[in-house]
Amino acid sequence: MANADPARKPLRQDELMDLMKAGRIFQAVAFTSEVKFDELDLSECRFEDCTFDLPSVRGADFSGALFKDCRFSPGRLASCKFVGARFQGTSFFDTEQKKGCTFAFCDLRDVEAEKCNFAVGAFERCDMHDFRARECSFRGVRFHASTFTKAVSKRVIITRARFETCNFTFTDFSGVSLETCEFQTCKFLDAALFDVNLTDAILRDCSLDKVEWERANLTRADLRGTTISGLNLAVLSGYAGLMIGESQQTELLERLGVIVSPD
Repeated sequence: MANADPARKPLRQDELMDLMKAGRIFQAVAFTSEVKFDELDLSECRFEDCTFDLPSVRGADFSGALFKDCRFSPGRLASCKFVGARFQGTSFFDTEQKKGCTFAFCDLRDVEAEKCNFAVGAFERCDMHDFRARECSFRGVRFHASTFTKAVSKRVIITRARFETCNFTFTDFSGVSLETCEFQTCKFLDAALFDVNLTDAILRDCSLDKVEWERANLTRADLRGTTISGLNLAVLSGYAGLMIGESQQTELLERLGVIVSPD
């Protein structure tokens, strides 16, 4: 792991516990391997300009916490709770190592992220219902068996997430249900959408060039204003009710071997 930033004060375990009792506000603090977050209740804490150089954190509760202008070194966050947490200007990517962080079995419901960098990381079997991100990078991220759904009853399941101006280049969503999710002005260059359910999803004004679409379901999806170079309807599992603009129809038909010419 990276060494603590000399501009930030490394914290001892006893100092951590004292600050939690005093008001749960941490500013310009370096959390190193000397500190153990495992199983701690850190809900409603406020972290500003802090660094987290921790190889792993297990079972910590960060529900309702705020992370502003923080930096996480590559590590593993396992079985942690982030319900209602907010991330602002926070990075989970190390530019020198070219590695990101792994969230495994984490509760990330109702999370808000703005101008954050999750690049080359992973969300493994996480609950991400109502995850909202704006101007964030998910470049090269793997969403393995994570879910954006919530079971309201035995018969009613709601899927919800919203991403605005986010980068999903080389991102792997394979097998994930994104039904009814919203993507506005997002970039999906070379993204993997194998077996992805995009029924009733909104992908407006996005870039979907060189995307892998095999067995994806675009039933009633809204792709108006989106660049769809390489989209072949023949490889999809469904596309009834797919909404596109007039300028997009020629390209889609020609991919199916239909020649479009003036009357």
